Amino acid sequence: MKNRNVTGIVVAIIYCLVLGEFLIEAPPGEAPNNPPWAYLMIPLGAIAITALFDFVIKYDFFKEKK
Repeated sequence: MKNRNVTGIVVAIIYCLVLGEFLIEAPPGEAPNNPPWAYLMIPLGAIAITALFDFVIKYDFFKEKK
């Protein structure tokens, strides 16, 4: 397996959790009323974040070289 950027994976997981909380938030007693494409932003955003850290930034805060 390729050496993955752990920082990108951690940021993508945090992004998924926060966006999921925003999307399921609704007033008490009501169902969330979001367009269907809004839920597609969770996996697409996670892929974009990991790709950004893997190919563009290329700096890993967790695997620092001594």
